[in-house]
Amino acid sequence: MIPPRAALPSADPADYSARLAIVIPYRDREEHLKRTLPHLVTFFERDRFARAIPYEIHIAEQAPGKPFNRGAMKNAGFAIAHANADYAVFHDVDYLPIWADYSRVREPTSLIAYGVEGKPNDFSNTPGCVVAMPVDDFVRINGYSNDYWGWGFEDVDLQQRIRMKGLRWGKRDGSFSALPHPHHGVMPGGVQSVETHSTRAIYLSKGAQGAVGFGGEGLSTLRFRVEKSVHWAKNGVPQTHVFHHHIVLE
Repeated sequence: MIPPRAALPSADPADYSARLAIVIPYRDREEHLKRTLPHLVTFFERDRFARAIPYEIHIAEQAPGKPFNRGAMKNAGFAIAHANADYAVFHDVDYLPIWADYSRVREPTSLIAYGVEGKPNDFSNTPGCVVAMPVDDFVRINGYSNDYWGWGFEDVDLQQRIRMKGLRWGKRDGSFSALPHPHHGVMPGGVQSVETHSTRAIYLSKGAQGAVGFGGEGLSTLRFRVEKSVHWAKNGVPQTHVFHHHIVLE
């Protein structure tokens, strides 16, 4: 006897009418950006649920001159985009959605479960890669830290900020494909890079301070300026909902 089919999950139409801002922190990954942007735009055109979501994409590109600061770039992208959004998704440039639920979240939520780099077939509880958050919650935790110059630890710092504010961490079972890239946190032979040693020391120092170590700086203390903003073009046609911002951290 064939077992009965499980009931389909219910969908609240309001979850697909809320305004979404996708923020992509970026620098020196042109080949990834050339693949990810067309893929994301096509995903939102064709996915039967995602196509209903009013969304914008904001590429936050850090200007040369200082080490890359992913947390600060996420904060800058959010600061630019949040006025027209109800929730934001912080999206690494090297992750392509295969199946993912980008509908409205009501708590900080990881959208990726499968496809994390190095663990393509294993379930992952990573706090990074693709993370969604209500606008009000992101402001409440003061965004990401601006203190991590170089690779690593801004994501686990974010988890601490969420925990300190008594917010829950949600999880969705999205599947993504990770684009290959050099791992700046690990040198050949598995040795941690100088950047990783530096950011790890910053994170441990914050942890040693207890509750005051996380959240004192971040979104509210970020200083930046936008040199220019342009629309990304698909097949020569500017996409007015896709923005590329060139940002200088001050």
